[in-house]
Amino acid sequence: MSAIVQNKTAVAGSRTRTRAWSARSLVSSLLLPLIVPALLVLLWWMGSQSEVKGLFIAPPLDVLDRTVSDFLSPHPGDFFLGEVARNDLVPSLWRATLGFWLALVVGVGLGIVLGLRPVLAALFQPLVHLGRSLPTPALIGVFFLLFGTGDWPKVLLIAFGVVWPILFNTIDGVQGIGMARAHVAAVFKIPSRDVLFRIVLPGAAPKIFAGIRVALSLSLIMMVISELQKAKNGLGYLLVYDQRNFDYPGFWTVLVVLAVVGIVLNVIMIQIERRVLAWHRGVTAQHD
Repeated sequence: MSAIVQNKTAVAGSRTRTRAWSARSLVSSLLLPLIVPALLVLLWWMGSQSEVKGLFIAPPLDVLDRTVSDFLSPHPGDFFLGEVARNDLVPSLWRATLGFWLALVVGVGLGIVLGLRPVLAALFQPLVHLGRSLPTPALIGVFFLLFGTGDWPKVLLIAFGVVWPILFNTIDGVQGIGMARAHVAAVFKIPSRDVLFRIVLPGAAPKIFAGIRVALSLSLIMMVISELQKAKNGLGYLLVYDQRNFDYPGFWTVLVVLAVVGIVLNVIMIQIERRVLAWHRGVTAQHD
């Protein structure tokens, strides 16, 4: 009888320890990611209280109030977007989205062709490395000269700046599949379409997504750079406008909005990547 009681006590104690460990793990997983942002906000506030630097650094609460008033609206008819969001944020995201998707189509398509054709890869290698080596911000004037000053040159500039990580990762991923799979496909006479969609793309997908995540971050950077000149709206235009008019709360508000947009896009990309590459995590987990 005493043995049964001891076993029940041990089981109850084990469950209690498991629950306590789970609670601590949950609290740590929620609190740890907030420590660094909290320290950054504290340093930001301390800088805004300085006699000299405070002239150029807006207090966090003022920036938060400005963000709500400029970028949010209580009206459902405006999709809860403020005037600044409708006039500047939406056009910027539209350009960045178009440029990113254009780079994605060109980078993946060209990367597959060059990855599958070593002769073409060797032929175009100098041109590809030349394009990658060119500093994209220095080409702003060239794109405006060739394509005008509307939205189209900005979209092309964004696409040109972000296509390279997608292109190189696609080439590397396709070439990393190996000749063994290609020989197996040839022996079993698998149709080219099935080889592309069942062997090449799934095998190269992890590296392609790695390039896409880098390109997504670069698209926001290139978006701002493309709007620093010859622009009538956009977040980059707004940064220059606020700085020239000494509107530092507005300037810092744009920076905060850019950071939030970057975080949201990264979270969305992570969720998409997890769904698309769920099979890859399962395969790699078996070999850990």
